[in-house]
Amino acid sequence: MNFDLEVVMRPASVFVRRLSPAEGQRLKEMSRRGKHFSTRQRAAILLASASQHSVPEIARILGTDESHARKVIKDFNERGLDSLRPSFGGGRPRRITESQRERIVAVAGARPDDQDVPLTRWSLRSLAAHLAEAEGIEVSAPYLGRILAEAGLSFQRTRSWKASPDPDPDPDPDPDPDYEAKAARVIALVKRPPKRSPVITFDQMGPISLRPTHGAGWAQRGRPERQRATFHRRHGIRYGFGAYDVGADRLRLRLRPRRRGSDVLGFMRQIRPERRSPR
Repeated sequence: MNFDLEVVMRPASVFVRRLSPAEGQRLKEMSRRGKHFSTRQRAAILLASASQHSVPEIARILGTDESHARKVIKDFNERGLDSLRPSFGGGRPRRITESQRERIVAVAGARPDDQDVPLTRWSLRSLAAHLAEAEGIEVSAPYLGRILAEAGLSFQRTRSWKASPDPDPDPDPDPDPDYEAKAARVIALVKRPPKRSPVITFDQMGPISLRPTHGAGWAQRGRPERQRATFHRRHGIRYGFGAYDVGADRLRLRLRPRRRGSDVLGFMRQIRPERRSPR
């Protein structure tokens, strides 16, 4: 009697090698608390293979590709637990090199007018345009802002500083003991001026000098650019003498280079003929 036997051959499957107790424990931890999803998935593939599940079963249970499951098992059999570490390609290489980043930070941290640019401060758009024209560095304004933030630069107002020759000056060495009485009399005259006599208030202020205006620019956080609070007075200073006619609601102001007694008397002589005539 002749029998024709048809043998159906099952395709060879790949299984993980025998795991040591330490490797099995480590795979269980990585399958639950691995940092990356790829690490957790690879550990789960190896544990399933160690439980004698075939590659097609593993792919169906874990929702992955059979070729990927075979590759994970083969890599583990060759390299052990090191094969579970993902090897990222790092993405697209940076268009801006480190040397260009350093140049961007250096240009942004310096004043534009110090670099022959007719500006007092950089905006992101103006800085990007200058870098493209003068340095050949093409960078968008939003990405430029991120570069400066990573370098510790922020847009902030300039601060001024002053230096005093006396470390502990006395603000009021000789206070006026009659100040309160004089102030009360002045306030009473302003509120209730006499009907037939003009009320003139006089005051002096100074020195009057030009002071720089604070700008803004890019600087290290907490370390803004600083400049002197006043200019050098190469042409002297001026004092302001003011007289306010309460009844006529008129203010007269004169500037004088000094504030000596003779200057005060001279100002009084000027305003005396102009005062309001009594009724």
